[in-house]
Amino acid sequence: MAGSSAEETLEAGIRAARKLSMDGTRAIYDLTSGIDFSKPRRTAEAIARVAWQQDVESWWTWEGTEPVFKPNRTVEIRLPRDPDRKVARAAAEFQADLKEEFAPSIDSYLDSLNDDRADWFSIFFLGPLWTYILQHAENRQRQHEALDRLFAEMAGYIVVVPQ
Repeated sequence: MAGSSAEETLEAGIRAARKLSMDGTRAIYDLTSGIDFSKPRRTAEAIARVAWQQDVESWWTWEGTEPVFKPNRTVEIRLPRDPDRKVARAAAEFQADLKEEFAPSIDSYLDSLNDDRADWFSIFFLGPLWTYILQHAENRQRQHEALDRLFAEMAGYIVVVPQ
């Protein structure tokens, strides 16, 4: 229970540090003070959750079964300098955590990339089990490549800046 309260407090602090530029084209999270980086993993997850909910999620819409990327602002995350490297660890983990926030929103698209048709040549020469295993591996690879491509497109609009 205490962990949940600490996470809520951390997320509230991150939300409070968010400022929108006058023209609305940039959201700045000034985390140079008032944010606890003593647990870099927890802090990175909280930053990713807040940035996703406040800004990034709205960049994605759907046209039919395809996700469409339409960013309406850039996101700048300003981090404090840190001699203990905890902030650097949080910054490194932020990208992975943001990707975890992003992936569920496009699950249906990733699932649509599956190709469960096996060719007769593979079934005959490799057998049904090996064909199934290889097909599953190809589907997973296809999904990872699509997720990486979409995430790379989005990551260009998110800047992490040490102060």
